[in-house]
Amino acid sequence: MLVVVAISAMLATIAISYGGIERDQTGLSVEKTKMAEFILQARSLALATYKNSNTLVNTCGYGVLINNPPNTYSIFAYTPVAAGIPCPSEGDAGYASFSDASLQEPSTDETWQVQPQDGITISSAASMIFFFPPNPDTFIFDTNGSPLGQVPIVLTTSDKAASTTIFVNSAGEVNF
Repeated sequence: MLVVVAISAMLATIAISYGGIERDQTGLSVEKTKMAEFILQARSLALATYKNSNTLVNTCGYGVLINNPPNTYSIFAYTPVAAGIPCPSEGDAGYASFSDASLQEPSTDETWQVQPQDGITISSAASMIFFFPPNPDTFIFDTNGSPLGQVPIVLTTSDKAASTTIFVNSAGEVNF
């Protein structure tokens, strides 16, 4: 009887620890998918912006801001505040114009800010991924405004036991 109890206790310990590992892996997988969909949503909104360019609202494109502290990411609309200001041409588009707070509309019907699940942190060299229609051209910038090519976005559990990486390249492709 003592042997049966000991074996049951060992199996219960293994099952409990395995359940925690699986929970972390599932959380990472869900967050990775959610962030990839979020980036692709910004791209879709940029394409829709070009298609609806005859509307009164002059939205020039959409981007994703990755905020390492406070560990959030958000979609923003690049919209000139003053009426009649045209969108920049493709050659004039850059970090200075996209990051100008007077041109960003941080929240619209199509935008939102997201915080990852508890226990998951985001780290990335990129602070901004911006989609500029009509292609849409993809601009990726670090926190200093320097352009980047392909950028990894790393999602990690709080205990650093598990992590996963999403790659976004200058063509706007999201890869795992």
